[in-house]
Amino acid sequence: MEFYPPKAVAATSIEGLLTFIKNNLVEGQRLCDTPGLVEQLMGLRHSISDVLDHIVHSLEQATPNSYGKNSFVLYQDDTLMLRAVVWEPRTDHQYSQEDENLFAYGLCHDHNFELLTLGLSGTGYTTHMYEYQHKGSPYKEGEEIDIHFNGDFILDEGCVLYMDKSRDLHSQSPPDELSMSLNIIVDRGEKAKPLFVDTQSKRVISFGNAMDSAHYLQKLQQVLT
Repeated sequence: MEFYPPKAVAATSIEGLLTFIKNNLVEGQRLCDTPGLVEQLMGLRHSISDVLDHIVHSLEQATPNSYGKNSFVLYQDDTLMLRAVVWEPRTDHQYSQEDENLFAYGLCHDHNFELLTLGLSGTGYTTHMYEYQHKGSPYKEGEEIDIHFNGDFILDEGCVLYMDKSRDLHSQSPPDELSMSLNIIVDRGEKAKPLFVDTQSKRVISFGNAMDSAHYLQKLQQVLT
């Protein structure tokens, strides 16, 4: 994992970011090691209206959203995805058990893809970071796993977090206010099964949920514009 605090950068658009990624991404090199990419992503903080326009466009597409009502796919091809994700505080009066399952706060998990994520707006969630060395074969429920704690970080506005594929684990605590992150996801090569871990017992656990998507847009526009 890598964590980058905010810094002064030039404004970026979604299209500009996509062009930069496609022109500069090198296979075998970590996303966060691509020169200038972290700064390009941070630049979207100055272009929230552009992000909202792409969210509106994503909702107009016929392709079903399999990521949940709080996730909006802004771009996707065979290996690359841009995704905006909304994070709700537990104090919201509309927060429900369905939301608890959706956000899965406190559930320690990895990602079987590379992730570079920006705190786009709001106070951001707190992420509790761990790492492990994948053994190369699937883990079974109840199996012990050796994890190492790497610290707590807040994905505040302008901060960027990098998580390595099938190596970094995290659990999240809810933000104090409605927040949004913007993810760059690179998904290529062999994929291990996603991992969920009980950090107290250091054992693998199972997890599953189902979800839907759309009343969020009005709420987002009120908060972000």
